[in-house]
Order: sequence, then C-alpha cells, then structure tokens
Amino acid sequence: MKKINEVNNIQKLLKRQRAYMKGILVMQEKLFDIQNQISEELFKEVKREKRKEKVTSDLLSAKDVRSMLEISASTLYRMRMEDGFPFIKVPGKKSIMFDKKDIEEYMAIHKK
Repeated sequence: MKKINEVNNIQKLLKRQRAYMKGILVMQEKLFDIQNQISEELFKEVKREKRKEKVTSDLLSAKDVRSMLEISASTLYRMRMEDGFPFIKVPGKKSIMFDKKDIEEYMAIHKK
C-alpha cells in the first residue's frame, strides 16, 4: 500500500512537472515574440531617424546660403522679402531655414 502511494505521489509530481514545463515553453515563446516586436520597433525608429537626418541635411541655415551664393546678410534678407526667395520658417522659433532644392530651382529660374 505504501509503495502504491509513493508511485501515485511520483506520478502526480511528474504531471505537475510536465505542466510547469509546458508553462515555461509558453512563456519562452511569448518572450521571444516580445523580443521580436521590440526589435521591429527599434528598426522602424532607426529608419525614422535616418529619414529625419536626410531631411535635415537638405536644410541650410542663412549662413550656409550666404556662403553658397556669396552674398551678404542684407542681400539675402532683401531677396527673401522682395524677390520671393524660398525659405522655411521653423515652427515655434525665430529661425529660418532654406531647402537646398528650392534654392537650386530658384537660382536656375532667375539666372536667365
């Protein structure tokens, strides 16, 4: 009788162990899924940052434009105010930026 009880106890322990192992496997799968989701989000964020850097690199400061066109600050200001020289007002700031492509188009049109 004692051996039957021991065998039953061992079988119960083995069933519990199997259940725990299944639970552990499920948790491992979920952790793996979470790690994949985190990796995908990080990858997307890196792509977004690269896009931002690319957009930012196309923007020039007034100093860059003056140097590029070899003009003074007052000439650049006059061109903006009177000649429709393309510029971008940075929201929430006093600064003004210039898109390199817009400047190139403007110069191509006005060289004629």
